[in-house]
Amino acid sequence: MSDDKKAEKAEKKAGGGGNKLILIVIILLILVLAAVGGLAAYMFTNMNKPAGAQAEQVHEKPKKKHEGPPIFEKLDTFVVNLSGNDGSLLQVDMQAELADEEAKKKFTDYAPKIRSALILLLSSKTAAEIATPDGKVKLKAQVKQIINESMDAGEEAPVESVLFTSFIIQKQ
Repeated sequence: MSDDKKAEKAEKKAGGGGNKLILIVIILLILVLAAVGGLAAYMFTNMNKPAGAQAEQVHEKPKKKHEGPPIFEKLDTFVVNLSGNDGSLLQVDMQAELADEEAKKKFTDYAPKIRSALILLLSSKTAAEIATPDGKVKLKAQVKQIINESMDAGEEAPVESVLFTSFIIQKQ
């Protein structure tokens, strides 16, 4: 009988160890599920916020919103030879919509630099590129970018938009 008692004790020890193992696995499973649930809750609560919004809030200055009518500044008329072998000319009048009076002063201070950069941009275009409505929209975006870069604006954009008030392509 002593061999039977030893066998029973061995089975009880093995069974008891199995119960502890199952208990540990269940606790680990609960911890993993809680971690996944916490991560999911965090992701869903921050889903509507843009990436990096907290970092931008720390460094972002509140923008001054200009009150009243928009501020426009007319650029001199540009007449340039367009790129290509067809001898086309472009005559364009533009106005820049500026953020505020400070931007208007900066715009006039940088006028020669702006004009030079725009002549280089406009003369690099072909008549076919800028003849379509889509081409004009792309050109407006490029003009805006060139003006803001010429004014050493950095991340601020003193020029909010560019408007074409006259746009003539003459083919020869």
